[in-house]
Amino acid sequence: MFKLQDGINILNNLGKGLTPSPSTTPTTTPTSTSTGVTPTKCSGEETCVWSDWINLGQPTSGSEGGDNESIKNIIAAGYHICSAPEAVECRAKQYPGLQISQLGQDVTCNPSVGLVCQNNEQGLQQKCFDYEIRVKCLTPTKCSGEETCVWSDWINLGQPTSGSEGGDNESIKNIIAAGYHICSAPEAVECRAKQYPGLQISQLGQDVTCNPSVGLVCQNNEQGLQRYLQSIRWPCLSKQ
Repeated sequence: MFKLQDGINILNNLGKGLTPSPSTTPTTTPTSTSTGVTPTKCSGEETCVWSDWINLGQPTSGSEGGDNESIKNIIAAGYHICSAPEAVECRAKQYPGLQISQLGQDVTCNPSVGLVCQNNEQGLQQKCFDYEIRVKCLTPTKCSGEETCVWSDWINLGQPTSGSEGGDNESIKNIIAAGYHICSAPEAVECRAKQYPGLQISQLGQDVTCNPSVGLVCQNNEQGLQRYLQSIRWPCLSKQ
């Protein structure tokens, strides 16, 4: 007769010497002169997409100047990239065929920061090259498998500005620039007035932009007599 203890002994013997595999794809730790990280594998409904090469302009001069193509600055400049890229690649505009490690400059180039070069860290030359960066974003096509749609908390960047040219601007661009860690291409958004959280925005009688492409924008000069303080939230696809 097969006994319970016999089963336990078999399982213990099978488990000896086995090391469980990690459930997530390992990432490469970036360094200050990296040209990118090892590309992650895409599977299922996920697509890895590289952006075009991005250049925010010439480096600024002086010991405190340099070239700042950070992820935050790129998004603030209006580029539609993800705020947490899978990988980045950097190059000097003057020498596109050379690896960044061959240029002899101390440059930060990683997915967490983006690209930053400080003039005062470049030795005798004391001047950064004009750098470009491109980013690799994981773009899920729908919520399925290992992907989860997660709603953010309600976000409010403050009181509406006054005057005919004022209003309430809770755009995706402004929210990311304010330091909130949200996706730059949400699946959906929800908007509400802080004074009337239980009402649909369509019930407030105001002309308000509220969509995943822009976020929330309300202009005073489009509202007639009544104005409200708005807030916004949305779900972003996250990998489990």
